Amino acid sequence: MMLPLLTFASGVIAGALGVRMVKNAKAKADSKIADLRAANLKAADVKAAAREGAGKAQTAVREAAVSGLLAIERTSAGLRTRLATPVEEAPVAAAPAEAETVKENAAEPVKTEPTPPASPSGAA
Repeated sequence: MMLPLLTFASGVIAGALGVRMVKNAKAKADSKIADLRAANLKAADVKAAAREGAGKAQTAVREAAVSGLLAIERTSAGLRTRLATPVEEAPVAAAPAEAETVKENAAEPVKTEPTPPASPSGAA
């Protein structure tokens, strides 16, 4: 007598579990599809951002190279003008006169004062 009721109850439980499993499987599949679509969009965004960053980096490197080359050009032009001017004899003639004054100063004896003797009491 209870056997048909038990069979009915087990069928209801099995059906409920089946429906629940189908819903979960469908939800997981939908979320995976949504994740894949989002990943594809994110990958495209990442690629675009990488291209933009590479372009900015290339521009910055190019500007730094141009700036460095301009600085080298200015420095070399200044050195070229400095080396192209004729050498004056006056600075060379002044050098021996300076050497003589150094020799005269070195010939004078250095005067030093004698140090006072230490006091026997130890007080200063």
